[in-house]
Amino acid sequence: NIGEVLDAALEPVLQQQKLRDGSSWKIKLGDKEIGYNEQFRFLMTTTLGNPHYSPEASVKVTLLNFAITPEGLQDQMLGIVVAQEQPEMEEKKRELVRNNATCTKKLKDIEDEILRLLSADGDILESTELIDMLEYSKTTTAVINKAMEES
Repeated sequence: NIGEVLDAALEPVLQQQKLRDGSSWKIKLGDKEIGYNEQFRFLMTTTLGNPHYSPEASVKVTLLNFAITPEGLQDQMLGIVVAQEQPEMEEKKRELVRNNATCTKKLKDIEDEILRLLSADGDILESTELIDMLEYSKTTTAVINKAMEES
């Protein structure tokens, strides 16, 4: 049961800092050298619901989240039942998810372009390209919002 901060004594194990000792491997823990087996697996667990590890710790380990909520399990089971009983409804749901992702990406691209134009040199009030992009953004956002409401 570990916390959000990993003990520094684990560094040699996490980074697999093995030393060659003749035909075998050893790993240095503190001031001792201990024999290392290539089939050794080091597993750590936590009771924290949603731990946040530093980027330095995250690159040294593989994180698996085995936590499951009743709502998440219910959603998964409902998805399986719908896919079996009404595949056309499941396909419609997938299409809605794809359309949602496409629309979100389109809005993000428009936002990025507006920010690029705003950061450009010159008077923003005189930039016809910026004004056109803002108009395009306004109409596109209205169309996307309407499509989202209908779905």
